[in-house]
Amino acid sequence: MIYWEDSSRFQGVFKDFFVVYQPEKKQFSLVSMLKVDGLNVDTLPVSEQEGLNEDFGVFLSQNVLYEPQITSKNVPVEIDDFVEAWGNTVENYRKMPGHNEALLQLKASYYYHYRNLASNMETSKKQHFVINSEPISKETYDSLELSYQVLRDKTRTIRTALIAFLSKYDCQVEICTIGEMKKVLNS
Repeated sequence: MIYWEDSSRFQGVFKDFFVVYQPEKKQFSLVSMLKVDGLNVDTLPVSEQEGLNEDFGVFLSQNVLYEPQITSKNVPVEIDDFVEAWGNTVENYRKMPGHNEALLQLKASYYYHYRNLASNMETSKKQHFVINSEPISKETYDSLELSYQVLRDKTRTIRTALIAFLSKYDCQVEICTIGEMKKVLNS
């Protein structure tokens, strides 16, 4: 187990999950997180948004015993590889003998535009997360291990249910790494 400072809610890491202290409940819990990627509700027609909301209500009611928490945040769209490829295209074209200067300037203008987009929050998307937790009943290793197994199974079950619920949309549901969870929970 890895530990942080005492004043933090994050008490450490056990295997794939955070150990978190919840002062309002006066208990320790293990926390996992799922990332739902690829769904932009705002771009769906109103009828599909309504259907999605109904389906989401069904999903929540079927998984109410697991008490999942849903949160969303704006995250930048990663286009660094795309921008780098454009930079290489411009540079390779510039090195070509007899290149068209007007075309080079056009390619360079696209490159600078994409580079500027990559460096600001204009290119962001709404990222959705499902946070799951499992209380640790006693401060013993056996209790910690039992909570880990329950949370691991709960996380897999909710992931499977989310994949089924979102099957008609082009979505991916992934279990977050410790680094991804820390970034989301600290923001």
